[in-house]
Amino acid sequence: MQYHDGSTVALGDIVNVPVPAGTARARVVMLGESYEHLDIDPNFLLWVKRDRVLQPSAIVVEWIEGNPYAHNDPQYAPVGNYMFSPLDEWVTRDA
Repeated sequence: MQYHDGSTVALGDIVNVPVPAGTARARVVMLGESYEHLDIDPNFLLWVKRDRVLQPSAIVVEWIEGNPYAHNDPQYAPVGNYMFSPLDEWVTRDA
């Protein structure tokens, strides 16, 4: 897998991901083209592998500095610390 600039994506890379408030830092924990992964929650991993929900062109990231989508509103489902993201020009490696 490659970033938009042509460099290779590696597990553990720190990336900037676009969010409504700008960008947030996250760590790459799973690659869609191979399902290679770091040590992530076993139940999450089981679901991703069983249901094949990760697209080959996407990655899974884990938020580093708090989840930018976290909330306390009981009207909505809670959010986890992982997010599926397309590997597009908006996801960039953190310098």
